[in-house]
Amino acid sequence: MASKDLSSWVILDRFIHRSDRGVVDDADGTASEISYTCTGRPISASIRVADFPAVSRLHLHWPGRPEFPGLPEPRVVAAHDHSILFRALVPFEDPMCCQDTFCFPIDMFVYSAFSSPPSLHRLRPCFAGGVSTPDEDIYFNPYRRRQQRIMLESEIGLLCHGRQGGFTVVDFTELSQVGGQLCLLHHPALPPASASHKNADEGPDWMIKKVRFPEGRPSVHHWITDAILPLHGRFLCLVDNYQGILVVDVLSATDESSPAHLQLHFISLPDEALQSHRPHPDGDCPDSARCVSLAPNGMLKLVCITTRRTSRARPFTIASWILHDIKRSKRWHRGHIMEAAEFWGLYDGQSLPRVNPTYPLVNLANPDEISFLLKDYTTCWMIEINTWNKTLKSTAIYINEEEEACTTARARRNVFGGHSFIPSGFSNYLGTDVIKSRELSEMMQKAKVAAQKKSLEKLAESKEHVAEPKAAECRA
Repeated sequence: MASKDLSSWVILDRFIHRSDRGVVDDADGTASEISYTCTGRPISASIRVADFPAVSRLHLHWPGRPEFPGLPEPRVVAAHDHSILFRALVPFEDPMCCQDTFCFPIDMFVYSAFSSPPSLHRLRPCFAGGVSTPDEDIYFNPYRRRQQRIMLESEIGLLCHGRQGGFTVVDFTELSQVGGQLCLLHHPALPPASASHKNADEGPDWMIKKVRFPEGRPSVHHWITDAILPLHGRFLCLVDNYQGILVVDVLSATDESSPAHLQLHFISLPDEALQSHRPHPDGDCPDSARCVSLAPNGMLKLVCITTRRTSRARPFTIASWILHDIKRSKRWHRGHIMEAAEFWGLYDGQSLPRVNPTYPLVNLANPDEISFLLKDYTTCWMIEINTWNKTLKSTAIYINEEEEACTTARARRNVFGGHSFIPSGFSNYLGTDVIKSRELSEMMQKAKVAAQKKSLEKLAESKEHVAEPKAAECRA
């Protein structure tokens, strides 16, 4: 296993590039061992690593996957340390079966770089809380005899722990005024490579734990989970960007001798941050103006982009707060503030859009450095700034999923309109195996930047051609 270097991390996209071929390059050090879906199809994973603020992307090699119109693509759910959790809808093999995608089972996989080569482990399916209807179960054979538990992507977290590559997957659900449920799958150690070729049903089973909310707060009726953050190799922090943080001791929850009801701990946001309301209170739209992110040494950092629609001189302000240690204090400390003019002034003269920044993400190695997404009509950019000395660190263009290398012409599977990204230290565990992957990312960046520059030059030329006749007509 490669040694861990906290100075290196990646920004992981939620979109996955799926290919119907196996791993093209046998020398790709990020390629996992072959695993199998619940339908017995071989599947493997690799990753295109890019230096931040460029976005890295998981590649899924899935030969023979049946294609159905409207079938959702696999997505990354969570990441922590050496592992990445993703899930995929698995189509039935039988052409005579119902083609309603709602009937297809869902597989969840953990792609881990704890071992070399990386492993890909399919998790045991969870039926706890699922609905079993005997008259309908026949249509789920041979892949499912009962319907699976419904798990929302936003409510699933991943925690890596221990010195043997262990991990725990947690689903937080069944919210009520009193508490909720944790559905946990606990692996004390990374499953052996041979387990990837076995029936996942033979692995550890899911367990259900009930949890209690602290009295009075938060408002469960308005709670929306914006992020689930792993902390100190023991806790998961469930974040509502407009209320605060619920902290659960995951390792205690997996202990069979633990109480039947676990007490959650609540950390409120700073008072100033509580004055603003969520733009989309129904939670249907992702929150692009705030984030609570991990920072070095177990710190948490809140970043808020406050938009003022009534002020042209100060259209937005970026403010931040730091929580140094949840074990010692729940007090937030005010960080740096940056106004719109200062932000835009950082890249004056560059071909970057003068738009409001969105989806802030804190650097895992330096809490003063924050990445933002800039989106214009045709192109998206990632920009990293240092909020302490107010300097532009670096920029990168966003590579769309269909623009990945070695992709044949096909319809766009994933339409990027903006979403939050996942910080990950996954590349720390790959060592020198990641060099070729980084070189590919650099090549793709240069190619797209050059293509955009050429497109802008053509656009400028066309405007000049239109403007010349009009100018001549005015002179006449």
